[in-house]
Amino acid sequence: MNKNKWIEYALSQGMESVEIYQSLSTQKEITWFSGQMDTFVSSHVLGTMIRGIVDGNMASMALEDTDDDKMEEVISSLIKQAKTVTTKEKDSLRKPEKTEEVVKEKEFVKPSMDQIKQTLELIEKKCLAYDPRVIQVSYLSFEEATGTREITNSYGVQVYDEDKMNAVGCSVAVSQNDEIKDDALVKVVYDLEKFDVDAYVKELCDKALSKLNATSLKSGSYPVIFEKDAMTSLFASFVGLFSGDLIFKGISPLKGKENTKIFSDKITIIDNPRNLEALTIANYDDEGCPTKEKVLVDKGVFSSMLHDTKSALRMHAESTGNGFKSGYASNVGVSPMNCYIQPGDKSLDELCQDMQEGLVITELAGLHAGIDFVTTNFSLQCSGYYVKNGKRDHSVSLITVAGNFLEMMNDVKAVANDLEWEYKQIVTPSIAFNECAISGE
Repeated sequence: MNKNKWIEYALSQGMESVEIYQSLSTQKEITWFSGQMDTFVSSHVLGTMIRGIVDGNMASMALEDTDDDKMEEVISSLIKQAKTVTTKEKDSLRKPEKTEEVVKEKEFVKPSMDQIKQTLELIEKKCLAYDPRVIQVSYLSFEEATGTREITNSYGVQVYDEDKMNAVGCSVAVSQNDEIKDDALVKVVYDLEKFDVDAYVKELCDKALSKLNATSLKSGSYPVIFEKDAMTSLFASFVGLFSGDLIFKGISPLKGKENTKIFSDKITIIDNPRNLEALTIANYDDEGCPTKEKVLVDKGVFSSMLHDTKSALRMHAESTGNGFKSGYASNVGVSPMNCYIQPGDKSLDELCQDMQEGLVITELAGLHAGIDFVTTNFSLQCSGYYVKNGKRDHSVSLITVAGNFLEMMNDVKAVANDLEWEYKQIVTPSIAFNECAISGE
């Protein structure tokens, strides 16, 4: 694909501006089962999206065939598509903006095939030897992935970046007294030679074993700590509250509440696509707009929202660099990147000690159905463990936690210091709440 040729032709046919977005994803995954390599799968996917504006209206098309002999057909189709748009709102593409770029400091070390096989074999052996109740390593893999992104438009925007990831993933099944439970763990691995297999196996197997012999609780209100993974799942379901697009449309209940207190003063929320502690960084969003750090909630006060170009125009604001795609063929939308709740000073164990007695929720289920985004009410199946005298007492399952997210975030007792990015782009530490409604026995 001769991008300059496509852009020049599109402009000659009456397009006001045009953009070509390309992403290339390469992946290699090796799975291990029962002492030997089970599968070896590699993929190489190039995706292209072209966007153009005619009379202020945007049209877009995802392409699989980008040969230059398809150029006239594609541009003609885009122009026809744009002319059918009837909205009064006008669209625009980004113009070049200078920014000081940040660079990832940590580099991935490429492992040899022998290293990968030896590590997977060792993980499987150590998991099965860890405890007689570990009955199977049901899934074990090593994945190498690389993604590149390139944005070129007729105004002169030229963006290129590359991301890499190596990761180990494993799932084990455990059994006791005819009860079977399982759990999984994914860890980013920068250097396989330095990967602590023993620590990984211990964390994974302990997680799975802790689910055995779980009991329910009597229904009532309890002091509750949402462990970091459970809290991250809940927060990720409601992070759209800060979308300028959803606020403009009145879908987010935060409309009209900017610069007012919405959460406990213990809560500060930051969105920063340039955060070097995260796995993936972006100096530009998927529209070519420079990214920056934003404080969404400052000690409980709603201080800023997220915008892409379109939502910013609607609200007479500037884009915050949060126009991202979920895939090359999708449209740009407002999305957080490297968004997190600022950690506190205490460990999870210290939060349990301060709580003395109550519930720690480690896992949530039913997030696709148990949440009302507009009201922020939720009712979710959950599991975890009960704390007595400040220490873990027994595992808990078959319970439901219910509440209102906005009210809950005003009832924060403490925020832990256990923030962990790994492969995620939305994370929180563990958070203790004064009480939550639990349904059980």
